[in-house]
Amino acid sequence: MESLRSAILYARVKKKRYTLAVSPSLGRRTACSVLTEFLSILDGFDTEVKPAYLDYGFYDNKYLTLLQAHDCVYVIPLIRWDETIQQELSEG
Repeated sequence: MESLRSAILYARVKKKRYTLAVSPSLGRRTACSVLTEFLSILDGFDTEVKPAYLDYGFYDNKYLTLLQAHDCVYVIPLIRWDETIQQELSEG
């Protein structure tokens, strides 16, 4: 089971950073459950969210599907490892 040590949801508005939620000790919760919770928090705001920035650990089909279900624009940096990742990226 994948898990995180901590997670922070924050927003940048007019060059200022606002912390919206903190989950310092996730225990048995998975990264996917925390992402679901954070996306639900964002859905509750009456504002347009411009891209969500996630670390490369979220480059996985379950996370991408979840982000798409929430109609969330996202940015995930990727590291070029080898031909396998190149093939995966070229296939979409």
